Amino acid sequence: MKQYRKKILIILGLISLLVLVAGAYPLYRYLTHDRYKVWSIEVEPADYEFLADRQGLVISWKKTKNSNGKRDKDEPIEYSSAIHGKRYITTESKRLIYKSGDNRFDVNKLSWGEYWKIQVYDASQDDLPRKEYDLLKAIADYDASYFPVSIVYTHFFAYKDQEYRTVVLQKTGGDDRKEVLFNMATGKLEDIPKDAGEPLENRNVDIFRQSTSLKDYYSEALRNISSSIRLPQSVIEQSSDWRLKEEYPAAYDLMTKKKGELYFLTNETDVKLLSDIYSLLIPKDRDLFDNLTVYGEVTKDGKDHVVHSYEEFISVLKPKEELINAS
Repeated sequence: MKQYRKKILIILGLISLLVLVAGAYPLYRYLTHDRYKVWSIEVEPADYEFLADRQGLVISWKKTKNSNGKRDKDEPIEYSSAIHGKRYITTESKRLIYKSGDNRFDVNKLSWGEYWKIQVYDASQDDLPRKEYDLLKAIADYDASYFPVSIVYTHFFAYKDQEYRTVVLQKTGGDDRKEVLFNMATGKLEDIPKDAGEPLENRNVDIFRQSTSLKDYYSEALRNISSSIRLPQSVIEQSSDWRLKEEYPAAYDLMTKKKGELYFLTNETDVKLLSDIYSLLIPKDRDLFDNLTVYGEVTKDGKDHVVHSYEEFISVLKPKEELINAS
């Protein structure tokens, strides 16, 4: 009889354990993932290489240990949300319990596990040192009656040697919105200076890939998001004779094998920088300006021109200020 009761107790214990485990997993999912209406992974460089005298930087990204998901954390991933300038490159990660624009969001009453962080990498140093800032705290310090709108166009802005990324705020309990600037150097929010006008992306890095005959060389358009480029597979397949492979083999491997993103390290429309970098993305026995057609959309007289040197190229090109408007 005692043996029988012992078996019954073991069976009941196993059933209880199964019930506990079955209930614990949904609870775990709710606490760590499902309760968040807006979330994004956290990334960090898996590897990186500078090129063209530090005018460009190729980064292969990977998920950090703080990111949810079953993907191998050392596996390179495609990441196109970095916002950068000449010195700083920023990424973000967030977990929010309210949908974008839900005016119940209150930075003074955050839920457990809720955050929005911005990671800033300093590209002026070889080891890309990283700082992490709490955006929700920065908003509370700026004006705690606002909250950040999570799904909205965010972009780079430079003003008086300072590098910023834009942030859109909304009134808690209301609908009024305003745009402010996140200072990449300090991690603080600032009002847009009155003499700065509208904080638009004030550089054009697409001149060669969009407005010259170079775009016809590539079998497919280079993927361009937030002023960086990634190579589609068809272009990778035509890249074996590129100058990049010969002069910067590590950067070439990152772009062709590890989903690397190429960032132009400039705060302005720097035509020389762009020409130096695009000279690497063509066959090594070819000159970038060898019978290059410059389309009328970026020329002074609005007509197409065939050029054979950098000097000829810049002689027909619109002034920098007009090139910004053409981007």
